[in-house]
Amino acid sequence: MNSLVFRPIERQAQRMREMIERLDVDTLKLACLRNGDAYVEARVKCLDCGNTGQCFQWLDTPSPDVESPVFCPNVSVFEDCKRER
Repeated sequence: MNSLVFRPIERQAQRMREMIERLDVDTLKLACLRNGDAYVEARVKCLDCGNTGQCFQWLDTPSPDVESPVFCPNVSVFEDCKRER
């Protein structure tokens, strides 16, 4: 299979990783939530998301205290899985 097919998928996966880091998500908590189903659902939503432009723009904003990305279909599950301080 042509590697060009996988490039958009890899870009989506990278965006999800960056979003998880920016929102300070506890990845273990996310992976365990609903026996892993929450992570699988988040991955599918990210791969199917139509807000790519907004996502890239939000992630490129240098300020870490930027308000929550309301355009993100996964924001609620990511917020639920934030690291405890």
